[in-house]
Amino acid sequence: MTFTVSVLDFANIKSVAANAMIADVSEEGYGFFTDFRLEPGTMIRIRKDDDSYIYAMVKWVGEIEGKYRVGVLLYK
Repeated sequence: MTFTVSVLDFANIKSVAANAMIADVSEEGYGFFTDFRLEPGTMIRIRKDDDSYIYAMVKWVGEIEGKYRVGVLLYK
């Protein structure tokens, strides 16, 4: 899975793409592992297999052995 997040780089906003490994999926959201640190409340775009995107909000983050376990709520 690939997701994109907008980050503030000095005075500019830039999009950053990062990879993740999905741990679980429900109708309401995803749980995944990533190397990219996210904060609760952050909006991300998740690329689907057909190259379209869905939007999600980070609900929680936990650090496990140098990786981040993230739970997101999908926006439909």
